Amino acid sequence: VFTMKKIAVLILLIVVALAIAGYVVLVSPNVNTTKNIYIKIPTGSSYTDVLNILHEKQALKNEWSFNLVAGLKKYEAHVNPGYYVLNKGMNNRQIVNMLRAGLQTPVKLVIYNIRTKEEFAGLVGRTLELDSAAVILQLNDEKFCKSMMDADTATILSRFIVDNYEFYWNVSADKFFAKLQEAYRTFWNDERRAKAAAINLTPQSTTILASIVEKEVIRDKELPTVAGVYLNRLKINMPLQADPTLVFALRDFDARRVTSYHKDFDTPYNTYKYTGLPPGPICMPRKKSIDAVLNYEDHEYLYFCANPDMSGYSLFSKSYEDQMRVAAQYRQKLNKMNIH
Repeated sequence: VFTMKKIAVLILLIVVALAIAGYVVLVSPNVNTTKNIYIKIPTGSSYTDVLNILHEKQALKNEWSFNLVAGLKKYEAHVNPGYYVLNKGMNNRQIVNMLRAGLQTPVKLVIYNIRTKEEFAGLVGRTLELDSAAVILQLNDEKFCKSMMDADTATILSRFIVDNYEFYWNVSADKFFAKLQEAYRTFWNDERRAKAAAINLTPQSTTILASIVEKEVIRDKELPTVAGVYLNRLKINMPLQADPTLVFALRDFDARRVTSYHKDFDTPYNTYKYTGLPPGPICMPRKKSIDAVLNYEDHEYLYFCANPDMSGYSLFSKSYEDQMRVAAQYRQKLNKMNIH
């Protein structure tokens, strides 16, 4: 027989049980780790897809409680793609609110040491939702390069400034390229454009020359000096004779030494055969390399060669005879080290 006292106790137990259940469902942390969990929800994902992603990541302590809160908040009808960070102390309400509102965390695109369009597209594809194959198609499309970047397929990489960028993971291609263009316009301010014009260069040709300087120099201290050498050669229509352009033309990036095999290859990038700048950059140069061209060292050197002491520095010469003497010593050192 239930007495009033027993009924009161039963009600109290039910209230306590509901309170505990409510705490577990709404308030209790439900991220299944002591560290943050990172998830990517692709564009077009359904609620079932989200559940599968969370399950594969083993993100939740209690999937049933998350599912309950998601249902109460009608998350199924408001799935937003993106890159999300589940902090270790988050509860179901916080997780659902974040995902439902699309409060994703930006990702960093770090552009560094990129030599080709394929490498650039690969970096983008690894970092963002954008498909690398689609990016390559755009970079190889003359119409796109002209209309979007005022460039061509050979010079397109000169329109991107090496830097660390923040994007939303599911950024559209249009917004992605628009942000890169904004960074380009910001970098190429009136002062830099004036400096380029003063040495008969455009922002594009400055970047092409900077890409060569970048790949010629090991010690950054020498960037302005090497830039000065190449500018001196351009002034007298002397071939640049830049080994990195030959390596780029053949995509022989593992070459430790440039040989006649490289020098005999007929390509517009062969700066031994053709005077002037190559058709496009041979890498995406750093800002400091571009600025080294714009603020080049004014000297009379026409030649430079790696120092035979293998310190990473160069020896600069005004005469061909001095250059040949240093070059012979350097070749002798390479032979001694069995570098072919």
